[in-house]
This record gives sequence, C-alpha cells and structure tokens, in this order.
Amino acid sequence: MTQDRNYLRMLSDGELVRTALDRNHELAVVLAERLAELLNIEAQLDEAKNEIDELNARLDTLTEELNGLENQS
Repeated sequence: MTQDRNYLRMLSDGELVRTALDRNHELAVVLAERLAELLNIEAQLDEAKNEIDELNARLDTLTEELNGLENQS
C-alpha cells in the first residue's frame, strides 16, 4: 500500500508518529518527536484539568462543612 498524503492524514496521531519514526528521514523523525511532545503535553493538560475538577469538588465540600459549622454557633 502506498502511503500518500491522504493515507497519512487519516492516521491517528500515535500512528503518524510511529510511521514517521520508521521512515528514517531526518525531517520526519524530528517532526514525529515534536508531535509526540505535543501529545504528551495534551495528556498532561487533561490530567491537570481533572485534578482541578477534583480540587474544586473538595473545596465545595469543605465550604459546605464550614458553613454548617458557622450555622451551629
């Protein structure tokens, strides 16, 4: 199967990185490495967003508990 641009555009990011690294062409390898770094940053951003959501939920719980304690006094 030929790997023309249309075929390559249909690949997932991970498949595209692996294909580029297998090409043994310096430009393809460097671009694949950069794409892999960007994908890693995207994953880190998703993890950070999830952590922020968890912290906001904990903050809401603690705020409710504090309000309950203030109402008791």
